[in-house]
Amino acid sequence: MGFGINKENAKYLLAGYNTMSSEEKEKFDIESYLKFFKPFFKKLSIFPPASFILLSFFFEGSNLVLGWTFLQLIPYLIFLRRSFRYK
Repeated sequence: MGFGINKENAKYLLAGYNTMSSEEKEKFDIESYLKFFKPFFKKLSIFPPASFILLSFFFEGSNLVLGWTFLQLIPYLIFLRRSFRYK
């Protein structure tokens, strides 16, 4: 997502933006949104393996998997909160 999406293909690939009317798309600052979106998803690609390795020093077995699973929700909550700035 962080490498493949750009202003030209966002009208097809970016959920929510692709369903906006032409008037709404003109009002929406897609360039600023993509400046936020792209680096976020690039960093998100590193988060799962890095967090698994870090948690493996403290937990093992089902506790490790359960803790890692819940930890994966945090970036998406941060993404939702920050993306509300762009309306």
